[in-house]
Amino acid sequence: MLTYGELPCPTCGYQRKGTSHASVCPECGARGFAGDIVLSGLPSMSEESRLGQRALSLSHLILGLGMLFCLVATYFAGAVGLGAFAFQQNFARVRFGIMLLVFALLIVALLRRRKAKHDGLSLERCVWEFDQDGVIVREKTHEARVPTSEITEVHSSIDFVKRRTHLTLVTSGQSLGVVGLPSLIIGGTLDEQRAIAAAIKAHVKR
Repeated sequence: MLTYGELPCPTCGYQRKGTSHASVCPECGARGFAGDIVLSGLPSMSEESRLGQRALSLSHLILGLGMLFCLVATYFAGAVGLGAFAFQQNFARVRFGIMLLVFALLIVALLRRRKAKHDGLSLERCVWEFDQDGVIVREKTHEARVPTSEITEVHSSIDFVKRRTHLTLVTSGQSLGVVGLPSLIIGGTLDEQRAIAAAIKAHVKR
């Protein structure tokens, strides 16, 4: 068996260091790993990435609404003839409130990210298991088998800035509909990344 990555339990995120690949997870009882090639990595969109994007989008929405409120307040202040000092006080309070909201959202996003790392959500929670018949894609509680006959290409793209490789299974069927986009991000040295990508491509072409 050729293995690559940390190989945590894809179901609960338990770090299986020191545990036999074939044995069940001691934390949740999920099955172990099998196959000729087993590798783990980050899915194309991890749970913490989704949470971070939602928090960022929400902060942008709040900023936009705050700016709109300031513009409306400016218009009405001029319309009713409020004094410059009173307007500056109100504007400063609104701006301070917006800054507090944005700061609170960033803190919440950071805490959720740290919790996700602690729970294993930010680790290599997606596992690919290649055997003679195809590949089993496991992510959290989802599991799907892609027959070799449906795999038309294993595409690899190296990000030299972040020093990691995006592996994508190009399929002709719909086997991965349950799991989502068949994309995996792997780390390690560039030589290791190239080696595992070459091994997978050679295995699929057999």
